[in-house]
Amino acid sequence: MEYKEYAQQLNTFSYQYSKQALSQVDSEVNQRIILSKLYYSLVHYYFSKYPNIPASTGGQKHETLLLKLEKEGTDKEYRLFKSLKQLRVWADYYPLKKEPFDIKLPKLLHDVNKIVN
Repeated sequence: MEYKEYAQQLNTFSYQYSKQALSQVDSEVNQRIILSKLYYSLVHYYFSKYPNIPASTGGQKHETLLLKLEKEGTDKEYRLFKSLKQLRVWADYYPLKKEPFDIKLPKLLHDVNKIVN
């Protein structure tokens, strides 16, 4: 599967999952899952746009993407990627902390969809 196709699949999953979030799973956990998938949707989309980044042997691919978007992307792309990167770190690594950011999930879903599709 190509990076762009995978990005689109992750984006579709995020949107569909947000509409059918599992009732037996805490709403915060559902939100964390969606945020993580949205972030990786963008990562793989940008891997398709900048194929030299995932092909490199060095680490720090996500940070490299952030720097690339800061220089070459639009301000909106950069801010969205940076925000989702921070939210993904919170979602994956800080289960005991309440979110430190104002999360507007419908807007994030919309913004990622506009980029990926």
